[in-house]
Amino acid sequence: MDIVHVSLRLLHIVAAFAWFGFGAASTFYIAPVAMKAGDSGLRFLKALFTRSSFGAIFAVSSGLTTLAGILLYIIADSASFFSQTGNMVLGTGALFGILATLHGGAATGRATNALAEALKKHVPDGDQPIPASAMPELRAHAEKLLLHSRISLVLMIIALIGMGSARYL
Repeated sequence: MDIVHVSLRLLHIVAAFAWFGFGAASTFYIAPVAMKAGDSGLRFLKALFTRSSFGAIFAVSSGLTTLAGILLYIIADSASFFSQTGNMVLGTGALFGILATLHGGAATGRATNALAEALKKHVPDGDQPIPASAMPELRAHAEKLLLHSRISLVLMIIALIGMGSARYL
C-alpha cells in the first residue's frame, strides 16, 4: 500500500468514527435529554446550535468520510483485496454510506436548521420564560429532527456493518 492509500483509509475511518459517534450521542442522549429537560434543555439546544460549530461537525465528518471513500474506491483495486461476496457487501456498505450522507445533508440538515431557527426565534436569552404558544412548534421541529437523526443513524450502521465485514467474506 502506498502513502496515499493509507492516508485516505485512515481519514475515511477516523471521519466515519467521528460522524457515527456524534450522531449516536446526539440521537440517543443529547436531543432526548434536552427535550425532557424543558426550558433549560431548549436553552441548551439553542446554545449548542447557535453558539457552537456542532452542526458543522456532521457536514465535515460525513463529507470527509464520503470523499475519502469515493477516492479509495477509485484508486484501490478492491477485486484484489476482497472476494466476490466481499465486494458485494462492500458495495452495499458504500451505497448505504452515500445514502446516509445524502439523507443527512438533505433531511437531517434541514431539520437541524429549522430547529435552530425556531430556537433563535422563540427561546429568549436570559431567564425570561419561553412562551407556551411556541412549545408545539419547537416540539414538532425537535421530533422531526429526532426522526431524521434515527434514519441517518440506521443508514450509517448498515454502511459500517457492510464495510467492516467485507474483508472477512
